[in-house]
Amino acid sequence: MKHWIPVKCHVETVEGFSAHADWQAVLRWLGGLKTTPKKVFTTHGEPEAAEAMAQHIRDKFGWNVEVPRYEETVEL
Repeated sequence: MKHWIPVKCHVETVEGFSAHADWQAVLRWLGGLKTTPKKVFTTHGEPEAAEAMAQHIRDKFGWNVEVPRYEETVEL
């Protein structure tokens, strides 16, 4: 049996906010590296977002970027 229970609350929605840097800020940070990395891995977010970030890095720097698959092992 379902019962409605009154709750005194107010819901706020914050749209477009992220605790993480946006991709342009990440590119600025990467641009400050003194040496070119041998390989860059993008691992944050959904696979599509990680691949988009990888492509931004490839386009801007021409670096070797990989988006590892779930549970993939990479020997460094």
